[in-house]
Amino acid sequence: MLLRNRMAGAVVAVCTAIVVVGCDSAAPEAVHSPAAAPSPAAATLAARGQVVSSTDPLTAWSSYLPSETRATRIVYRSVSGVDGAATTVSGAVFVPGGDRPAGGWPLIAYAHGTTGVTRDCGPSDRADMFGDIRAVAGFLNSGYAVVTTDYQGLGERTSGPAHPYLEPRTAGYNVIDATRAARSVEPTIGPEWVAVGASQGGAAAWASAEEFAGYGPGAGQLVGAAATVPLLDAGYLVDRAQSGELTPSQRWLYPILVKGVAQANPQLTAGDYLHGAVGQNVDALVSCSGERSGLTDEVNAADGDAFMADAADADRLRGVLDSMSLPRTRTDVPILAMYGSVDEIIPVDVMEVTLGRACTLGDTVTRVRREGQGHSLDPGALLGQWIAARFAGQPATGDC
Repeated sequence: MLLRNRMAGAVVAVCTAIVVVGCDSAAPEAVHSPAAAPSPAAATLAARGQVVSSTDPLTAWSSYLPSETRATRIVYRSVSGVDGAATTVSGAVFVPGGDRPAGGWPLIAYAHGTTGVTRDCGPSDRADMFGDIRAVAGFLNSGYAVVTTDYQGLGERTSGPAHPYLEPRTAGYNVIDATRAARSVEPTIGPEWVAVGASQGGAAAWASAEEFAGYGPGAGQLVGAAATVPLLDAGYLVDRAQSGELTPSQRWLYPILVKGVAQANPQLTAGDYLHGAVGQNVDALVSCSGERSGLTDEVNAADGDAFMADAADADRLRGVLDSMSLPRTRTDVPILAMYGSVDEIIPVDVMEVTLGRACTLGDTVTRVRREGQGHSLDPGALLGQWIAARFAGQPATGDC
């Protein structure tokens, strides 16, 4: 769909038109303070990454994957970042054919972009993983094992809490726990891993970098996080909704944002933010059913009032989004952040100010701006080169 950023072939693509943004490109805002962290029970923490079930891959995957690939669909234990409760999450593990390298296969933890916020939106339940199977194949061809997560609340093989869209603690836990599950299913996978994601997945990769230091034993060695067009701080979307300035792409994202955030925050009600045909069709707009694609005309034709809330409700949503925004805390994990100058979802000035906060925190972050590219950004060869350098143990200097 429109909001997804596909990385298929990224690790072998040609890199062009790269501009590295300097630290003085924008004055950074004050760094946001993270919300108070819940305290999961000791037994819940100990169970993270345990595999609840494993099944054969979907038959359709074989047409995309390199020959001799071993693929397994999994359900594993994780933790909600909202209340610290134990959860189960679905995903998949992929290992290249052939002999493993010394030290085991290096692992890519792949975090997917926005699909929706209902249980029919888990990529590992789909024949093409919403297009992500091509990205998986690209990483396998480059000699990496891959683990994917569907995130809490997405996936038809799990039950329990709904998907808390953009809640970073949950996303970080889901990614890290998936790597632990992957090594359990495939002992040939080594301890070193890189988190990779775009859009919502870029935020999840970033969150895994921030949560890694406090995770405890069993997390392996996270050597880098690559975040393409990461949706780190969505507060600007409330401002655009209030002023009637949402772009067509943002109009499609806004119901997903509102409904997904409300699922984890009972003080928010989607009906306070979505009106008319948009509000009447919100359940279809946030799901991954075929019905959503038939609502294009209604969403595009809706006037600005369809996305407006009263001032108090708008402030309430802004406050929740601010509490979830990234970056939140300093991380020692090096980060690659790539973004486009004409992104139709995340304005370039918003992205650059947000990334500037990472410099304020002291992160080692390399910021790469692609001129003329939008939210469906092609990371080119740079992504593969950066990942290979992290696995090779080369130091990352960043550009802050």
